[in-house]
Amino acid sequence: MNTDFSSLEKLITPFWRMLKTLFAEHHFITILGGFFVLMMTLSFYRFLRSISPALVAIIFLLVLFILMLHWTQTRTEPALLEPAVDWLTAFSPKPSYISLQR
Repeated sequence: MNTDFSSLEKLITPFWRMLKTLFAEHHFITILGGFFVLMMTLSFYRFLRSISPALVAIIFLLVLFILMLHWTQTRTEPALLEPAVDWLTAFSPKPSYISLQR
């Protein structure tokens, strides 16, 4: 049985290229984790608000704090926040598993 997979390969190639780019440049695990944190916070919003309105602000600040810590380690912050992350990077140790060179 002789099967031609060239049409399937042409179909998959753009998706494979996008997936490789996502893993290489955008730290897919971080994006996925951020998405789940955001969705969990939104789904628990009513519950948190019913307990105390301050809890919503505390969770929001906690998520922002974790995101800033991640940006200081991986240097994947948006260009707008680069000065703030540069300032924070001076206080954090350089990780041994990643290069901070730009």
